[in-house]
Amino acid sequence: MINDKQKIEIALSFMQLHPTPISAWSPDKEYVSEDERYLSIYDNLIMGVYGDCYGINAEYDEDGELLTEATEFEVEVVQFESPNDPSEKFTFEISIEPTEFSKFIEEHGRTGSW
Repeated sequence: MINDKQKIEIALSFMQLHPTPISAWSPDKEYVSEDERYLSIYDNLIMGVYGDCYGINAEYDEDGELLTEATEFEVEVVQFESPNDPSEKFTFEISIEPTEFSKFIEEHGRTGSW
């Protein structure tokens, strides 16, 4: 399963999309540590807060049933510096044991039902 260090690395990579204060990505509250704040950003990322998150390498059968959980994910992040900025895709990989969490992300990202 993905560990906190990997989650923090993904959150830091994601934040590089926009040169903006960290407060733009995390709720304004007290955190026990900076690591907790980055973990919050990671959670928001995979839960679709910044844009739909979906697996890009999941495999399905012809009936739409999941055969293999995704390990690579993509989030289409809407730019917010100006309304004319195009969306930007952020791609990340998580190597996990099958836990059905990837399935949860993939199914919600495919349908946009966050």
